[in-house]
Amino acid sequence: MAANGNPIREDHLPITQPPSFCEYASGQCDQSFEYPPRSHGLFLYPSSPAIIANTIEAAVQELGRIEGQDRWNSWKHLGITGQIIFCEICKALRFTELVVADVTTLNFNLLFEIGYAIGLGLPVVPIRDTSYIRDQKVFDEIGLLDTLGYLDFQNSGGLVEALRARSGSQTQTLQRPQINKEQPLYLMKSHVQTDGMVRLLSALKKSGLRFRTFDPRETARLSLHEAYKQTLSSMGVVVSLVAPHREGAQAHNGRCAFVSGLAMSAGRHVLMLQETQIQQPIDFRDIIKSYSDAAKVSDLVVPLIKGVVETLQESRFVPVALALKPLEQIDLGDLAAENEIKALEAYFVATGEYNEVKRGHARLVVGRKGAGKTAIFYAVRSAYKPSKAHLVLDLKPEGHQFTKLRETVLQELSPGLQQHVLTAFWNYLLLMEIAHKIVQESYAFSFHSANLRASYVRLVAAYGADRDSEQGDFSERLLKLVDDILNRRKAFSKIAGTSEVTQLVYGNDIRPLNDALTDFLSLSKKEEVWLLFDNLDKGWPVRAATDADILLLRCLLEATRKLERQFETRHVGFHGVVFIRNDIYQHLVLDPADRGKDTPVQLDWDDPEVFKEIIRRRIALSTGLDGDFSAIWPVFFETHVKGEESFAYILGRTLMRPRDVLRFVRGCIEVAVNRGHDRVSEADIRQAERAYSEDAFVDMTLELKDVNAKYSDVPYAFIGANAILSRSEIDARLRDAGVPIDESEYAKDLLLWFGFIGVYVSSEEERYSYQFQHDLKKMQSGLKQYGYCVHPSFRPTLGCLDS
Repeated sequence: MAANGNPIREDHLPITQPPSFCEYASGQCDQSFEYPPRSHGLFLYPSSPAIIANTIEAAVQELGRIEGQDRWNSWKHLGITGQIIFCEICKALRFTELVVADVTTLNFNLLFEIGYAIGLGLPVVPIRDTSYIRDQKVFDEIGLLDTLGYLDFQNSGGLVEALRARSGSQTQTLQRPQINKEQPLYLMKSHVQTDGMVRLLSALKKSGLRFRTFDPRETARLSLHEAYKQTLSSMGVVVSLVAPHREGAQAHNGRCAFVSGLAMSAGRHVLMLQETQIQQPIDFRDIIKSYSDAAKVSDLVVPLIKGVVETLQESRFVPVALALKPLEQIDLGDLAAENEIKALEAYFVATGEYNEVKRGHARLVVGRKGAGKTAIFYAVRSAYKPSKAHLVLDLKPEGHQFTKLRETVLQELSPGLQQHVLTAFWNYLLLMEIAHKIVQESYAFSFHSANLRASYVRLVAAYGADRDSEQGDFSERLLKLVDDILNRRKAFSKIAGTSEVTQLVYGNDIRPLNDALTDFLSLSKKEEVWLLFDNLDKGWPVRAATDADILLLRCLLEATRKLERQFETRHVGFHGVVFIRNDIYQHLVLDPADRGKDTPVQLDWDDPEVFKEIIRRRIALSTGLDGDFSAIWPVFFETHVKGEESFAYILGRTLMRPRDVLRFVRGCIEVAVNRGHDRVSEADIRQAERAYSEDAFVDMTLELKDVNAKYSDVPYAFIGANAILSRSEIDARLRDAGVPIDESEYAKDLLLWFGFIGVYVSSEEERYSYQFQHDLKKMQSGLKQYGYCVHPSFRPTLGCLDS
């Protein structure tokens, strides 16, 4: 063990020895393992509700009577009086052969302990009382445990019988991944982009340590395999817990508890950040770091950063892992492009849409979540960033950061002045960001000539940012600018024209900054400036964006056009590319004033060959095999499912987005590996289809919830429905879901737009929105009579009946 108690060496110690690093002890474990509580099976369950706890305790007693008292144990028998409760549970876990965990109700202690047990490599059997459904929907949102398979019970006798029947069953262990030293941190982002989350991201970016993220706004559910792989390949794990009264807090915080337990069992550095001071679950109460002031977050991150840096510097071991089978070697990468920026360069597929953006022919990249916008964002950045002739800015604000500006300034102004203020705001912000980039990166370069140095000095003087904003990341600088505008607003009794707008947004004359910036770009022989803008619409409700949201985007586009004209006067090319969802783009198209101003590239995937190339490249890179798709796919996958070509079968049961296809194919591989197969069989694909269907269904309900909470439960009304429905049948289902009659057409359009249902033309043709660029009128054109159909993605989890 390294002098500082490096946690990474925990992988080499048997679990029956005290761990070399524990977050509780901030170093080596300080507990005695002299008289451990040994057992065949250890029961973990909440003490409430008592009716279920009593049922489980009765089952423990009966198992003890049948098989011997020392073979079965429960947390209540551990003698925890006067001891640190979790330390006693930790020891009991290390000396048992099987963990039986009750997940009938959501309990953060239990999720933490289940994660800990899985991290130790123990087989875990989740049990649940199927008659008690209080937290079922929350578990559906969390994901994680589905692939373990639940053992259902309703009474103690049934539980005893089921556990005894399971005795001796083979349990597949997960393959322990190697440490990712390139990206040693794993961050569980919160689904709410609070100021604390902004500060946390900024602190991690400043640390210089690269990190991967799970973002619940991008991927609604986290699979067990993904959680295991990402957590155990990390040196440090950060989870951002939200206040319990926030919507969605239960599912998010439960997921974070599980990952934290997983990380602690592997001896990783763990930071559990909690906004607000609240009473925490007893298992991890002592390691939670709470804050009420977001400004304190940066200080709370420092110990974790130091620990990971020391681990990186001092770890010299070679990871020990079992030899991988060919199927286990396949690495399809991360579902989120921002987590695999470097790897993406190796297997990114340069589509025609990407080439149009790269050539500067598009100002907008339009597509649904998961359609590949972020992949193009990073690919274009990678194409131009290494070139000294190009200046590349990649900006990722969050839509919520403008709420304060809208609520305190814009709502007082007329529509015309609102547009004037926002365009000026964007123009100033973008100029400042370009200046910031140059000031930060061109200091040494500025000494190449006297003229260049003089120009750089003028730019620094015109930029004039204070140290705090200069050291922060883009999100912090954006918040600082908004706060400055709010402070200046207090000096105006009324904003009536251009002069007041100028003073409000700029605070002083902006011309010196304009002139200094264009002069330096010209002298430094910059050929082009690329501004890539993503995430602006993150958090905006789907198909329910407000006029204020669209105005924000419209003014950003106008500001980029203004900069383009300004830079052209100095013979410097300017390309501003904004990445947005297609429902947001439709708002722009509806306004005649905006129509035709900005060339869009629309990401609607309808070519199976492109998906084949995406999968082929990733398999080839991770396995070393070469060849076309038709040669590689049969090596690892059964070629047909129910008589249909297997890849076409998979593709037809997704919403035709890269993220969906990767998730399904990865699920197939995970099922096959868990079953010890060397090749993905038809049965493996069918099993993965059920798991994928559950994930897709939860994603759908959450997307509908973003539109309006009252529509989130509408898909549940289709449980047991026919796959093909008449108009009257679908209207009846909507009534069952509580949709008012006067809203049924809107609800129907919503389900069509998201692809939950499609238009049924005939047994040979089903139409879905992604095939028609989400244009519902075009989708229904030319049809005099049609019905509806539930998308194949959702049929397994809904139990839809084929007609």
